[in-house]
Amino acid sequence: MTTTQDRRKQMDAAAQEVVKLILRESPECGWVDTADSYARADGLLYSNRGGQLTAIIEIKCRNLGLLGLLDQHKGELMVDESKIKALQVISQMLCAPSYLVTYLMASGTVIKTKITNDKGEIICIKRSEKATASAGLGKEAVEKEMAYIKLDGTLIITTEGVCRKL
Repeated sequence: MTTTQDRRKQMDAAAQEVVKLILRESPECGWVDTADSYARADGLLYSNRGGQLTAIIEIKCRNLGLLGLLDQHKGELMVDESKIKALQVISQMLCAPSYLVTYLMASGTVIKTKITNDKGEIICIKRSEKATASAGLGKEAVEKEMAYIKLDGTLIITTEGVCRKL
């Protein structure tokens, strides 16, 4: 039986593998890890030539595969609406686009969805509604505002299962 602590370690390790993948896909960039209990985004991607901020990144891990996301969830990622609003504010303040990078653990697929442009304007196709969802890993379900983000414009970064070694 997997404990919440084990699942948290697994998710954290998967997120670190996703960061390595992001850096491999952007060799001209560096990474500032902002992931702690108070952070509103997981990291910042910056240019190694001059240090200009190029992206604000939020990483999510989901226990489903790409086909499940397309079939069962109609091609929509469900994310807490407050996370999307936070990305919007940070993007507007720092004048950089924001992205949601999602590791679909069941298939080993990593996808990247652009959420805002460099002005903090939402550019993804999304809808919002109240839903019952987990308050966090190992926490009770609560009713809260959720964003359902369409995969339109989403890029598949890899299908190689780079994070499967966990």
